Amino acid sequence: MSKANSLIPSEINRVLKTTLLMPHSQSKRAVIVLSHAAIRITEISQITVKTILYPSGKIRDEIFLPAAICKNLRPRTAWINPKSKKILQEWIDHRSSKKWGVMPNSDEYQGLNPNSKLIFSNRGCSYSLQNKKRKMIDGSIKTYKACDSLEQAIRGIYKKCGLSSASSHSGRKSLVSNAIIAGVELELMAIILGHSDISTTIKYVVIDQKRIKEMCALDWI
Repeated sequence: MSKANSLIPSEINRVLKTTLLMPHSQSKRAVIVLSHAAIRITEISQITVKTILYPSGKIRDEIFLPAAICKNLRPRTAWINPKSKKILQEWIDHRSSKKWGVMPNSDEYQGLNPNSKLIFSNRGCSYSLQNKKRKMIDGSIKTYKACDSLEQAIRGIYKKCGLSSASSHSGRKSLVSNAIIAGVELELMAIILGHSDISTTIKYVVIDQKRIKEMCALDWI
């Protein structure tokens, strides 16, 4: 599993504020919030407009990730909070203004093609996947698809924010670590992440020095 760091809430907010100063901030911020909703980077690149929007154009509270785009073909549900919805709407508005993947004379899905990918590059096109190979413990070779360009883009965002050890995997780790500290049950987080075994989820919980200092700074009395 990735050695990516998890982020505390103040760091996540810093990233979202700093990206406002970057070129193409709308798409960057949209990808960041989807990542912190426990959606893998390759899944983000494959999410369609109709996955996020109702035909009425309203952004869904719960988004169903179909098996075809999920790791190990295991479908699951992700939840979008109000702040993330606002950021996603900013991206949709920007994309509409650029007329990327729009449906002329259509009021459904905010005028976007429902079957088009939600996230576009700064060139106005969807991201492509690359074939990758990984050597398993038993020596066998597993072939899978990944979106390297979007992964590198996220690493670049975090690096510019002074978080050089963070990556696209930091979103999932951050969600779990912050939730566990807040008292959410590990079994529930396993469901959210799409893990069949909570022993895998435990590995996502990161309690490092910055978290200990933050907890000790709280007024418990």
